Amino acid sequence: MKAYHQVLGISAGSAAVCAVLLSFWTAQAPIALDEMPDPIISGTTAPVARLGVMTASASPPAVFSVSNFSRKTVCLVERGATLTSRSRDFFAPPECESVWPGLARATNWTQNEDGSVTLSTVHGAPVLTLIRGKSFSYEVADPAEADLALLMVP
Repeated sequence: MKAYHQVLGISAGSAAVCAVLLSFWTAQAPIALDEMPDPIISGTTAPVARLGVMTASASPPAVFSVSNFSRKTVCLVERGATLTSRSRDFFAPPECESVWPGLARATNWTQNEDGSVTLSTVHGAPVLTLIRGKSFSYEVADPAEADLALLMVP
C-alpha cells in the first residue's frame, strides 16, 4: 500500500508541475490564429466575397516595361496598391521622362468601364490612355502619336 501512495504522490506532483509550466509558457506566447491585421495600419484591402467564394478585390501589384518604339527607349513602371474599386497607385521613376514626357508625373492607374486604362497625374490630368493588348500587355490609344507599349514583367 505504501508503494501505491508513492506512485500516486509522484504522479500528482508531476501533473501539477507540468500544469504550472504550461500556464507560464502559454502566457508568454500569445495565440494570434484568429487575429486579422488592421487594414489601416498594414495598408491592405480585405478580399471581397462573391457568391460565397473569397476573391481578391483587384489584381496584385505588378511591374511593367514601357517601350517607346519611335525613340527606342525603355523604362520600368509599377502598378501598385488599390486606391478605390477602379483606381490603383502608379509609379514611374524620373528616367521614364525619356520614354514619354509626363510619364514620371503619373500617379494614378484608373480602370475605365470600357476596359481601357487611364494613367493620370495627382490632379487628374490624363497622361496616357491604354487598351489591353495580347496576353499581359497594353498599347497606347491616346494620344494617337504615342508609339508605346506596356508589357508586364514576370
